[in-house]
Amino acid sequence: MRVASLLGLGLIASIAVTGCSKREDLKIAEFKDRSITVGEFETAYAAVDPQYLPTATGFEGKKEFLQTMLNKEIMAAKADELGYDKDPNVAMGMEQFKRVTLNIAYLKKMVADDVKVTDAEVKEYYDNMGVSLSVKQILADTEQQAEEAYAALQDGMDFETACRTYSKSDDAPDGGKVVTATFGGLIPELQTPLFRLPVGGYTEPVYTTHGWVIVKVLKRSDPARKEPYEDIKEDLTKRLRSIMEAVALNEFTEKLRDDYGVQWNYDNIAIVFNALPPDRSFDDAPARSAEIYPLLMFDPADYDKPIVAYQGKTITIKDFSDFYDQSSFFARPRRAYRYGGIRSFLTERIMNEISADVVRKSKIEEDPEVALVLQGKKEQLMVGVLYEDMINKQVVVTAAEVQTYYDDNSERFRTPEKRKFGVVLTGDIETALQAYKEIKSGKPFRTVALAYSVDEDTRESMGETKELSQGEQPEIDAVGFSLQKVGDVSEPFQTARGWMVLKLLERTEARTFTLQEVRPRIEAALREIKNDERLEELLAKWKEEYGVVINEKNLEKTQITERSAAEPADAHAGHDHG
Repeated sequence: MRVASLLGLGLIASIAVTGCSKREDLKIAEFKDRSITVGEFETAYAAVDPQYLPTATGFEGKKEFLQTMLNKEIMAAKADELGYDKDPNVAMGMEQFKRVTLNIAYLKKMVADDVKVTDAEVKEYYDNMGVSLSVKQILADTEQQAEEAYAALQDGMDFETACRTYSKSDDAPDGGKVVTATFGGLIPELQTPLFRLPVGGYTEPVYTTHGWVIVKVLKRSDPARKEPYEDIKEDLTKRLRSIMEAVALNEFTEKLRDDYGVQWNYDNIAIVFNALPPDRSFDDAPARSAEIYPLLMFDPADYDKPIVAYQGKTITIKDFSDFYDQSSFFARPRRAYRYGGIRSFLTERIMNEISADVVRKSKIEEDPEVALVLQGKKEQLMVGVLYEDMINKQVVVTAAEVQTYYDDNSERFRTPEKRKFGVVLTGDIETALQAYKEIKSGKPFRTVALAYSVDEDTRESMGETKELSQGEQPEIDAVGFSLQKVGDVSEPFQTARGWMVLKLLERTEARTFTLQEVRPRIEAALREIKNDERLEELLAKWKEEYGVVINEKNLEKTQITERSAAEPADAHAGHDHG
């Protein structure tokens, strides 16, 4: 038995089925104040990772899976009885899990559940697939600058002049650089309005990670062909839903920032931007030990100037300097991203605080479905710590046991001789003989293989095999493994695929790994065996202690579609078989 199979059910087996019918409420197993119902069994089976599925099939497979669920419940009950809910590791793990899970649950409830995708939207997405646009853009650091540029365009200023006048991009002096925008490669907030424009049209200001942009369409290029709409409609609907959820999330978080009164001071952002060093290649990241802090040089008189304020809190230039030093080279704002990069860098910190406050006030933790997920995670953590304390820490693997295992399984630690060959595969003996003569005369083997081989795979591999042990390619074993030394060339010989000539390129002798080399592997294998034995003993003891009762008649009433390890969870949702 593997503890992983128990932990793998941690977030599934404890999730109750809501709105169950009478059949789904039937109890399959009971002990203490716990039970496993038909509905819970079916839900767990449909959702579990394939690696934890039973090896047996039919009713025996159901019994095997029930035992896995039951074992997890038994361990969770024992962990609860022993007070593992108060273990520091469990508490810390739950805090980390809550930070992510509660945010996701809250956003799902407030945003994702309200997103609807229409057929018209999917069709529009399909129509734009493969389309590329030639565009120019105006980049502004502030919304006010962007609005001024947009107003000038509306008043009749041509785009190139507006670009030279207002854009902060490096290409502004040239009136903007023509670049290609491919559908699917832009943020949705920009992509949707941009690809709806006619040639010659331009967007309203759109906020991006670089700042506010106004983009003009110069040319539209449609794809030569694409897959039929009906063939990919379902996949496109899922993809578009994810995109629309992301847009809705961005809009929701923007509203949260407004509700919390987030105010940016662009004069002070300019001070920060001017202090940023020239952008350095990500391939040339400096070592931490080579950096001298603080990395950014500011006038001390500017330290207390606010960059952003919200809810009575302020992030100052000095705070930014500290955050910059603490961050990795890859997470720091870059000059190429201008003010937008500085905003994004700080927005993540701001949203962490705002989200935590919003989630706390929402009391999402009390939602029944969320509470069940949290309980499942808590039990998973408790079972993990219980296993470590009562099983893993109690098991001892001795040096004598390791030695005995090594002696009894010596063949498992032996690697066979391996050889790498050059191969020429021809269609007839005459060609093979010619190839053999040229190789023997000193002509480069690859040149000969490319000239005479009729097999495409041989040509693609330049006539070289991977390292082979006997049995991997039986047709060449007799000849290939009779070659005495590296460089030897075989005479032509016939195979089912044609006539071959081999050259021995590399040879790795067979060897047996020493005990020292494989000791960690042996210790791990023995520990796993002993851990499983101890776990079986404890589970048998606890099941007797708790008076476990199994109702096989109700187990027979479960309706599942058997899955193999290769199939994803929920692959057969909605299909019932006994």
